[in-house]
Amino acid sequence: MKTLLKADGTVTPSCSKSHITYTVHLHQECRELHAEFAYEPKTLEDEGKAEELIKEGLGQFILKEHRPSYNWRDFLPLQNLMTLSFDDENGFRGAGHRHDPVQHVTITTEEASPGLIPGNFPRGQLKIMINLHCIVTEQCRYRLHVWDGGKGE
Repeated sequence: MKTLLKADGTVTPSCSKSHITYTVHLHQECRELHAEFAYEPKTLEDEGKAEELIKEGLGQFILKEHRPSYNWRDFLPLQNLMTLSFDDENGFRGAGHRHDPVQHVTITTEEASPGLIPGNFPRGQLKIMINLHCIVTEQCRYRLHVWDGGKGE
């Protein structure tokens, strides 16, 4: 096992609908890639803030005459959503759009986690993108560990 990347960070609601891209240079072909990704918190616990965000969304996306039929509590709990996608020298290698706040994805020559394309990673640049779909908490911390080969540390 060879660690290719270890990263962590903190994002805020202003980061929603954006991406964080890490680029790793593969000095040789990679036949087995693993990524452990985790973020926290998953849910917004502040009900007052959740009510404010939900009502803002309803005002933005629901016609005024239809709003009385919606109860903002039906949309609880609000959740952060961050996912991973991969690109290599040959292009897009897939995206793991999972709601789990802790994820392990694998891509090998013969198989891959759902949403990802099996096959070797060629020598060159490997881009690992964290897709920040929605951040509803004041801060959300993430950790990413990517390695080539067998079991993780």
